[in-house]
Amino acid sequence: MRIAHVAPLWESVPPRGYGAVESLVADLTAAQVLDGHDVTVFASGDSKVAGNLHSIGTTALHADPSVREPEVYRMLQLQEVRDRASEFDVIHSHVHSNTGCLAIPTLQGLRTPVVHTVHCFFNEDNAPLFRRFAAERYVAISGDQRSHLPELNYLGTVHHGIDVEAFPFGTEAADSWPYLVFLGRIRPEKGVHVAIEAARRAGLRLKIAGRIKPGDRAYFEQQVQPHVDGDQVSFLGELDFRRKTALLAGAAATLMTSLIPEPFGLVPIESMACGTPVISLRTGAAPELIRDGLTGFLAENAQEIADSIRRLPTIDRASCRAHVASEFSIRRMADGYQAAYRMAMQG
Repeated sequence: MRIAHVAPLWESVPPRGYGAVESLVADLTAAQVLDGHDVTVFASGDSKVAGNLHSIGTTALHADPSVREPEVYRMLQLQEVRDRASEFDVIHSHVHSNTGCLAIPTLQGLRTPVVHTVHCFFNEDNAPLFRRFAAERYVAISGDQRSHLPELNYLGTVHHGIDVEAFPFGTEAADSWPYLVFLGRIRPEKGVHVAIEAARRAGLRLKIAGRIKPGDRAYFEQQVQPHVDGDQVSFLGELDFRRKTALLAGAAATLMTSLIPEPFGLVPIESMACGTPVISLRTGAAPELIRDGLTGFLAENAQEIADSIRRLPTIDRASCRAHVASEFSIRRMADGYQAAYRMAMQG
C-alpha cells in the first residue's frame, strides 16, 4: 500500500524526549516499511522516519521559540496532505487534542480514504466536533475510550505497541531503599501530588520525571516542589530514552495517578516491558493495560496505592515483560492498522 501518516508537529518523529504519539508514529511507520509498504510521513523537518518525510517547518514547534502562531503550521500541513492525497491508497491521521482535531473537518471529502486514530480523550469541548463528524472513519486506542463516544464510525480498536527488546529488563529493584517512579507531564490532571502522597504513606522514595510546560509551572511550584527534598522525593526533569528506561528498570513500581480517563498511555507498557509493575488509579484504559494482581495493581485512591505498594513482592517481574510482549507488540499494532486500512479502502 501507499500510506500517508499525518503526525503532530509539536515534537519530531521520533521525539527526543516526551512525545507518546510521535513515538507511536515512528514505530508503526518503521514496521510498515519493513512490511514492504510505501510510507510517507507528514511531520516536522527535524524528524528521522522510515520511509519518506514530507517536512512542515524546519524543527518541531516545541523546539522553536520564535513560532508565534503554531496553528498556522498545522493548517499548512493539512493543506499539503489534501494536495497530495491522490498519491496514496490511505491516509492515516493521528488526532491529538486542540488543533490536532483540525484534521477531521479538513480532510473530509477526499477520494482517498482517511483513517483517524484518536489519541486524545473525549471531553465536553471536543465531543461536539466528533459527533458532528461521526461518519468519518475512526480507530480507538482502547475500549474505554470508545465507550465514551460509542456513536462514532469505528473501524476497530488498536492498542499501542512497543519494541519490547528495546527496553532493559530489571530483574529486581535497584537499591536497598527501593524507589517508585512517576513519569509523565507535570500538570494537575496527571495527579503527581497523589503519587507523592502514596509514596510517603508507603515510606518509599519517589523519583519524578517529566516536562513542565509554562502553564503548569504554578502547579509544580505549589503542589510538587515543596515536597522535593532530593531524598525521599526527587525531581529529575525530562529524560531521554536511555535515562528513562534505566529509571523504569530500576524501580520497585511505576505509579499512574492520572485523574482523567486516559485513553491509553505508553508509560504503563514501557514500565512493564522493563519488568517493573504498575500501580494505577482505576481510571481510563488502566484496567485494559494492567492485569490486577499479576502485572501490578489497580486502586481507588492514594491509600489503596500505598497498600498495593506493600504487596509488590507478590508480582513476578518476568510476567510483566511477557505480558507486554504478548499483548502490546508492534507486530500486533501493525496488523490491527492493516485491517483498518483494508476496511477503509473497501468502503
